Amino acid sequence: LAVAAAIVAGAMMVIEGAKGAMARAERDDRPDIVQVKSRFNRAVFETPRSGNLAPLTLPVYEPLIDRDKLNAVGGTVVARQSLLRNVVAGESFLNLYIFGIEPDKETRVSVFSVGRGRFLRSDDGAVAVLDHASAQALGVELGGSFPVRKADGQDLSLTVVGILDRLELRDPPPRTIDAPALKPDSSYVSSGVFVTLRTSEEIFGRSTLTNALVVAPAARDVPSVVEGLRKAFRLEPAVFITERYGQFSRKVHDFAQTLALFTIIGAVTATLAGLFAANLLHDVYADRRRQYAMLLALGFSPMQSAVVGVGVGIATAGAGALIGALVAAACTPRHFAMPSLMADLGTIEPRFDGFIAVVVVGMALAAVALGMAPTAWWLHRRSVAGALSEEGR
Repeated sequence: LAVAAAIVAGAMMVIEGAKGAMARAERDDRPDIVQVKSRFNRAVFETPRSGNLAPLTLPVYEPLIDRDKLNAVGGTVVARQSLLRNVVAGESFLNLYIFGIEPDKETRVSVFSVGRGRFLRSDDGAVAVLDHASAQALGVELGGSFPVRKADGQDLSLTVVGILDRLELRDPPPRTIDAPALKPDSSYVSSGVFVTLRTSEEIFGRSTLTNALVVAPAARDVPSVVEGLRKAFRLEPAVFITERYGQFSRKVHDFAQTLALFTIIGAVTATLAGLFAANLLHDVYADRRRQYAMLLALGFSPMQSAVVGVGVGIATAGAGALIGALVAAACTPRHFAMPSLMADLGTIEPRFDGFIAVVVVGMALAAVALGMAPTAWWLHRRSVAGALSEEGR
């Protein structure tokens, strides 16, 4: 029984770890998100790299996205205005990426770790949250301010209300100009200044979006959302729509089939192991039938006679299940990689949880019940004298 419990627990630990890997991959890849962005603004990387240049604010992508068209498709629209505060003075740069966002929605898809102060609120005005690399480049602290050139040529002073320790922006723009970065080796923007969408519209002077994310109600709804977006922007060749659902589905297909195979093998193993243990317990109970018959002859009820046997069976099965579970937990590797294409989902971390404990205990109790049932039925159908005489032969 201990060997059977160890095999079943080990197989189920791998299955639970594989399910966790699939859930982790879905959480990281977010196949339910569709990216909508305009053509990259050539003026961003064509600005002079030396000499003196008056401060200006440029859109990273051309502002071609009408938000009403996005809302008509369905799903949750995470609107953005991605801008660049461009300042060149001699041979030095002081450039910052500025993102106009809706705080409540953006925090559902991106990660912001606030080290000091607070994050943006939907009703904020001319305030900003920036990462510590950008704050250091600007020379500002919490409560300080810095100017941003608006489209009308005037400067808007932004007050710093929060400084980020860590930033993981979902689908950031490519990094094409020298600017502070939390990840200097990354080819994508890893730092920046965040303001509310209303503030960025005041800076930019326009309400159209440069890029956006559309979160489908479920991953399976992505194809219909993409089709709706393509119809909505069919007259805008400079608007590009990118989805990950197809790639994610192909990536997890083999993994899901292998997981299903492991599940079937685990179920068959649990069944065979339980039947094998039940057969062993049946032999044990069959050898004790004469003792049960003697107890009945002495006046004990069938229930009282069976209590001792059931207790012994449960103790035996429980000890075997406990030993098997401990062996499985001790011998199972902490992590391992799946072969071939399935390795894209990362390593598998086998884990022991309450469900596995319930299955192992249930298998042990089922083995006791199946092992005891023939003996209990045999004694119930036969007389005490017949039982004693048959066992005595």
